[in-house]
Amino acid sequence: MSNALPWLVIGQGAIGSLMAIRLAEQGLPVQLKLRQEAPAKGTTALSCGDTPVRLPTTRSVTQACWIFAAVKAYDVAPLLRELHQSPAFRSSTLVLSYNGMLNDEATLLRPHDLHWVTTHGAYRELDRVVHAGHGQSWLGTQQAGLAQPQELCKQLAQALPPLTWDANIATRRWHKLAVNCLINPFTVVHHCRNGELLQQVSAAQWQQVAEEIVAVAAVRGIELEAARLIDHARQVASATAANRSSMLQDYRLGRTTEISYLNGFIASASAEAGLTAPANAALAQQVLELSRDRDLR
Repeated sequence: MSNALPWLVIGQGAIGSLMAIRLAEQGLPVQLKLRQEAPAKGTTALSCGDTPVRLPTTRSVTQACWIFAAVKAYDVAPLLRELHQSPAFRSSTLVLSYNGMLNDEATLLRPHDLHWVTTHGAYRELDRVVHAGHGQSWLGTQQAGLAQPQELCKQLAQALPPLTWDANIATRRWHKLAVNCLINPFTVVHHCRNGELLQQVSAAQWQQVAEEIVAVAAVRGIELEAARLIDHARQVASATAANRSSMLQDYRLGRTTEISYLNGFIASASAEAGLTAPANAALAQQVLELSRDRDLR
């Protein structure tokens, strides 16, 4: 492990916390990055089982490291601006995981920054992390031809297996974006758990949302099939029937949702390409209006 670096985990939501625990359980050096405004702690204790894991905390990147960041889409740009202020970030490798897409990703991300896409599910109860759904993950970069970072992949694969290196991660990300667009906003509109969507959402509604996604993805060189996206969304809704989507949880807790980076992104990307996406635009508007009404209560 001579080429191994310490880990810095950013984002203390469910997935970031779960990854930090699993990496530390391998005996690897792991630190948690706190927000700049957060009070200094020194260490944080997290558990995913009977034995808590105590992890050191920091506010900045102080040395070259492997960075695993599982954050909200709206936190990506501020985070990257902050990281670029640290000289140590230049020699660090960033593994980034977030729902949705940003219109300005090409200007924000370095060519060698890695994307991590997962179907693992987790949630937090205070300092306890529940690994609610075991899935699989993919790692890759937007830059074609980048060599697979073997040791980094090995450690991530041991933390949350299985992990596959995906040379076409862009397609994988678009597929996940589409499934999120087909599930998350509808759970807010109908205020329901995932499984209830199978009765609440009509086939025609899902079809129009999916077709709009396929059309704008094609403009960007990504081939998707509406029928396959809908089938996958149905499978996910069925497999996670008792779960509340992350967007519904954010809505219920009074947090900002990621709708602008899901259906809102499809609407804006479609307009930029000279296309229309009325179904996605309407869903985005509905969720934004529901959030505004909630905040006014």
